[in-house]
Amino acid sequence: MPVRPVWGRSSVADARRALLALACGVSVLASGCTDSYGELPADKNYTSVDADGSYTPVSGTTIRLEFADDRISAEAGCNRLFGTVDTSLGTLTVDSLGATRMGCPAELMEQDRWLSEFLSSKPKWSREDDTMTLDNGRDRIVFTEC
Repeated sequence: MPVRPVWGRSSVADARRALLALACGVSVLASGCTDSYGELPADKNYTSVDADGSYTPVSGTTIRLEFADDRISAEAGCNRLFGTVDTSLGTLTVDSLGATRMGCPAELMEQDRWLSEFLSSKPKWSREDDTMTLDNGRDRIVFTEC
């Protein structure tokens, strides 16, 4: 006598629970992708407007950031820094950071060094309207979109 599969009430309930769990999992993943950090900064340019309670830029200079696709470039008064960037989960992760090698006054060279270290520190980022904030727990810079 052939064995017939049991398609009882518990099997249907188990299938419903499995589908509900899958739907909830997809919902959680999707909500993580539509982050609370604001719109990703891709294809935008920013200029520093505030470095409250942290590094003070050299007088007459601003920090500029440019995002294009998965690339970042930055300037702080002398050399141009550049590398690949990942902005997932609210952290700015810069890889392969390089720089031009222009000779500048010592204070501008120090500012370039500081910016390189700051960008490499994986600061948290948030964005609201045309304002973006980077904060690594030690230094915080507020930028406005240009």
